[in-house]
Formats: sequence, C-alpha cells, structure tokens
Amino acid sequence: MRDPASAPLRIGLVGFGRLARTYYLPALRQFRTATVVAVMDPLDASRAAAASALAGAGTCRTLDELLAHRPDALLVATPPSTHLALWNASQAAGLPVFLEKPFVLDGQLGAATDDIAARGRLMVDFNRHFWPPYQRLRALVAEGRIGRVISAHFALHVELLPWCEITQHRLSPMDGGALHDLGSQALAMLAWVLDAEPIAIEATVTSQRWPADHVALRLAFAGGVDAICDLAYDSRTFERVSVTGTAGRLRIEDPNMALHVEAVSDGRARGRVRDLVTLAYRGLRRSRSMARYSIRYERCAAREPCGGNPRPRRDERRRDLGHDPGRHGSRHLLRRRPR
Repeated sequence: MRDPASAPLRIGLVGFGRLARTYYLPALRQFRTATVVAVMDPLDASRAAAASALAGAGTCRTLDELLAHRPDALLVATPPSTHLALWNASQAAGLPVFLEKPFVLDGQLGAATDDIAARGRLMVDFNRHFWPPYQRLRALVAEGRIGRVISAHFALHVELLPWCEITQHRLSPMDGGALHDLGSQALAMLAWVLDAEPIAIEATVTSQRWPADHVALRLAFAGGVDAICDLAYDSRTFERVSVTGTAGRLRIEDPNMALHVEAVSDGRARGRVRDLVTLAYRGLRRSRSMARYSIRYERCAAREPCGGNPRPRRDERRRDLGHDPGRHGSRHLLRRRPR
C-alpha cells in the first residue's frame, strides 16, 4: 500500500469543465498531500485552460494518455454519458475513482465492472452526506426526535445557465437530464436521511423552459412513509428539506440556514429569525457555506477516494431506471434490481 507520507497522492483529473475549475481545482490546491499530475479533456479549449491553471501537469485528449502519467487515483468530472467507459477502463487499471453523479445511465448498469474489489474503489459524489446540518437532521430522525416518520420532502432547483458556459450536456437527452442528475442526488439524500431504501419509486418528467427540465419524484418506503422530491433545472437555485413524524417536524429551508425542530402545529415565524441570523453568518464566512464545505469534503475524497463511502455504489448497484428523458409528461417506475 502506498505511504501517503512519502509522496503526494497523484490525481488524474478527467474533465476540465465548470465543476472541475470552480470546485475541484480550488479543493485540490488546498490539499498539500495531493497533486494533479495530468488532466484529460477532449476539448482543445479546456485542455488549454488546464495547462494555464496547472503548471507542470500533463494535458491529454484520451484516458490512455492520462494513464501513461501513472496516477494513483482518478477524479472524474465528465458528462454522464462518458461514465461507463471511463469506469470500466479505470477498473481495468485497478484505480480508485471519485466520480460525479450519476454513476451510469439507464440500461448501462449491467455493463459496468461490478466485482467486490471494484466496488471498494468507487466513491460517487453525493456530497450532502457530509454537510453537518444534514448529518444532524439524519441523527434526529434516527433517535426518534419527531416520533415515527410519516413523510419527507426534498426540493432542489438548480440555476442551469451558468452550468452551460463550457459544455451543454445537461440539456442533452443522451446525458440523462434532470432526472439522472438531480434525481440521483435526491434519491441518495432521502435514502440516507431515512436510513432505508425505497420499495417503489415513480417519476413524472415535464418540460417547462428546457426539455425534461422538471421532475416530480415520489418514493415509497416500508411502513407507509412517503417522500416527494421537487427537482428542476431553473432560473435560480434553491434547496430545502423537511421530515414530518407523529411527534413533530424537522426542516431546513436552505442548506445555509438553521435546522428547525418543531411541533407539527407550530408556525414558521420564530424560526425565520434564526434562519436569517445563520444565513448572515455563513454569508460573511463563506468557508462555512455548503458550497465551500463541499470543497473541504472533496479534499478528503481526493486523499482517500473510497474511504468516505461506507456502502460504495449502494444506490447504483440496486436500482435500475426505465426512462426516456425527452418524453414530455412521461411517468416512469424505478424498479429494484435483483442482487
């Protein structure tokens, strides 16, 4: 096993779009025991940007060229349609991989390398598991603070246009759209918060501003627990979560606001003051916001790509999705995949 004290972890960065430039690169620059040895991107402009941003790192057009630099691990930030081939090639080389969600797209799971060793080398970027307010929410659910859980709600709308500055794959039906991009995050989030896997999932996909840009996801859990997810590519970003039980409700109106514990009959006026105070604090100290905290989490993931995920590929390994991302108003059932 490689001794991390002897030399920095050698990272191969696959994809140099907005996510890599805005989030992963700042994270890796703060991490003294890791270094990017090479960047792979098929776009000339992205390779030029990588060469300018990372002096001394190789720039490559193909994965084979990157592997010639002998990285210790890969960080993959490419469109979902590329994930299957990159994953299989990385496992042929025996490399740990930190991979942007979703793992693979509809119908591809059976073609993915899926042995015990490979599972231990994969970590998918479900970063909300590492945000302390969400960890506290999960802990309160587990300890029964709101009694028996009845329902949950998760809303995630993402301002789309800034994410289309370099590539526009989120608008391409070939890359799964909002259902795979945001749906995988919502599915992982609620299964983790409730510490249970859904027994049935139904998705309704509609088009408002862009094709297949809105998704209503309904998850059914054992014991009659229902969860509703409101997911969209939108003109602004917002995120909120709530869990209701027989004895109360937990809610977070924004990841950078406070966690509220309240009786079901309570109003929201008292919590609003606490929200504003918390939001102002995190606005002044940007390193305490969820986006910046995710950078700290990604630094840990770069050091040990699989160490932060106690159940690697749990969400991808057990689920299969029947979906046509371009079909307006379509409804889809998500079925449990036989083990």
